[in-house]
Amino acid sequence: MDEHGYISTLDAVLALTVVFLMAASFMGTAPTPIQGINHGAGDVLDTMATYPEDRSILDELAESGDPGAASEFLNETLTGMKYNLTMDNGSGEVTVASNDEMGGADDLDVAVRNRGDLTFRLYVWRS
Repeated sequence: MDEHGYISTLDAVLALTVVFLMAASFMGTAPTPIQGINHGAGDVLDTMATYPEDRSILDELAESGDPGAASEFLNETLTGMKYNLTMDNGSGEVTVASNDEMGGADDLDVAVRNRGDLTFRLYVWRS
């Protein structure tokens, strides 16, 4: 093989290497879906306790009792899942935000967080 043949072969190998590297990088970027409810109640309630930074959703709910921000956050975060967020101030548990009845729910995932004398419970399940 002469000098021109080596250069053409090297050029083809380098071009194919770039194509394979690009294809491999695109194939690995798809997000993995959350399976089951293992990523459910605990993670979501932890996020609600710290987001947003200036005044968390749970702090706002504890102070004002307005479930608007909590409902919006849960609807966006728990798509495809059912939830029931309750608040207990010592005199009984009251539903603050919910998108279904828990009556016949199987495989519940439950998380509990406290804010002062208030206890928040988030129940998450699939229908």
